[in-house]
Amino acid sequence: MKRLKMSEGLGLGLVTAAAAVLFAVLYMGSRISIEEAGKPGETSPLEGWNIAGSAANGIGLHEDKGIYEQDSDIYDVYISVFPTKNDEGEMIDLSAFALHSARDHSYNPVLNCNVQILSEGQKPDPLLDLDHKNATIRVRGNSSRGATYKSYKVKLEEEAGAFLGQKNLNINKHAGDVSKISTKLQTDLLAHMDDIASYRTYYMRLWIRDASLPEEEQEFVYYGLYTEIEQPNKTYLETRGLSSNAVMYKASDFSFALNDALRNVDDPAYSEEEFETVLSIREGSNHEKLLAMLADVNDTTRDFGEIFETYFDEDNYLTWLAFNLLMGNEDIINHNYIIYSPENALSWYFIPWDFDGALRFGEYRSSFSQPDSLRGIQTLNTGILHRRYFRLDGSIEKLDDKMRELLDTVITQERVEGLIDSYKPVLEKTMPLYPDIDLLDMSPAELIPYIDGMYDGILDNYEAFRRALEYPAPMFVSMPEVRSDGTIRFAWDASYSYQGRPVTYNVRVYEDPRMQDLVFEQTGIEQTEYISGQSLPEGTYYLKVTAVDSQGNEQFSLEHVDSDNLFVFGLLEFEIGR
Repeated sequence: MKRLKMSEGLGLGLVTAAAAVLFAVLYMGSRISIEEAGKPGETSPLEGWNIAGSAANGIGLHEDKGIYEQDSDIYDVYISVFPTKNDEGEMIDLSAFALHSARDHSYNPVLNCNVQILSEGQKPDPLLDLDHKNATIRVRGNSSRGATYKSYKVKLEEEAGAFLGQKNLNINKHAGDVSKISTKLQTDLLAHMDDIASYRTYYMRLWIRDASLPEEEQEFVYYGLYTEIEQPNKTYLETRGLSSNAVMYKASDFSFALNDALRNVDDPAYSEEEFETVLSIREGSNHEKLLAMLADVNDTTRDFGEIFETYFDEDNYLTWLAFNLLMGNEDIINHNYIIYSPENALSWYFIPWDFDGALRFGEYRSSFSQPDSLRGIQTLNTGILHRRYFRLDGSIEKLDDKMRELLDTVITQERVEGLIDSYKPVLEKTMPLYPDIDLLDMSPAELIPYIDGMYDGILDNYEAFRRALEYPAPMFVSMPEVRSDGTIRFAWDASYSYQGRPVTYNVRVYEDPRMQDLVFEQTGIEQTEYISGQSLPEGTYYLKVTAVDSQGNEQFSLEHVDSDNLFVFGLLEFEIGR
């Protein structure tokens, strides 16, 4: 009896122990993991803190993607523009906008206006007072400033409220967009893309009324279809959950090279106007971080891999590059992008900007489009940051992987064609009407087939990237030097083959930019200089230096001639004896 009780007790104990073990296993398996907070050292992390050791360094760019909602509706916008005193006290009106010229930002009058933003088909309420100011308007853009139908920046005042959270509206006529959907498609694709930020964009039909005319002549004149895109500023950053205590610049003529115009605000020679010819200041009042980053990027005595890791997030950089290459954006060498850095970090991030020049295929590619050998990353070698990154081991493979990743996950045929189908009703309602029908680069009958072919065009951009890698990297050529004995020294940077093939150089000098009158040539040069024993008489000449790999693939240099309606890649104009 006693033994039986012991056996029963033992069995009960084993069952209890097994149950406890099972509970522990299940508990451990189902427990939600908790990330540990950063562990400070012996002293407070606030004491002796420095930006080089900041926990914010190396953090990826993660915007709140929940702010995006697919919106292919049309908003009807009515703007009444009023006579307004300018800075000189003179009264100006809507006609002042006609005085703008392309790429001239020195003339930029601001006019008072009344703005009404309505759902498609609605008209301003006749009981509303349309003659009171609730916003200001000015012309925006660069080359489009000289166009008849301009793009506008509208700042809404408190009384006007906000348009879907925006107070600063960029209402763009997309003059350079042959498809009229380029900005919308690209921003809608970016809205689903990790490691990069996008913009909320909306289609608007615009009517403008000139309130300076006699009352009986005033009417809302139809200006056609526009695309509104968010303003990249402090509000833009805050909306995305990004640090708004930051510096942010828009590239105007910036390729990460050192430049005398780029100085800090405490430098006696600092000029904001000169600074903004290179980088337009969007946020921030101190440029110390920028200058420190540029000094390191241009320091060729240091390991560039270390420099890149210190200042840039590779996922963001590769995503920005891969996206632009797939879209065929050939105009990101020194402008059309934004760089952004939170205050308490060394890291810089790329944000796309200005999408009009992309998604141009076939005959609608720019007249300045690169030849096949300079497509993809090749022309980007102009910028020192890109040039040094492309020479890092494995960098080209990483970029290729990123492009294929985007094609597999975000820029899929289903998504691209689905978005395009959602835009077609907008085009059907606007493109057959004046003035848009007069502004099309193609006939209305060609427009839908053109945009239906966009996915195939994107795939072709990827293949163009792959084909261009077969050619050596392009290089810069120095201005020829006439030596004391009359001989001429030609010199250039070293090229290299992405496949590791041997590279030699050819030198040719012409008397004309069309390269019909050859003065002399030398081929198969192994060094990065050539001294010609032949002197040249006074005059203007054109130098062409090419890099050739062992497979016969010949690459242009990064110079070009642009004059007399002639644009030639790989040619350097120089003078002898003048």
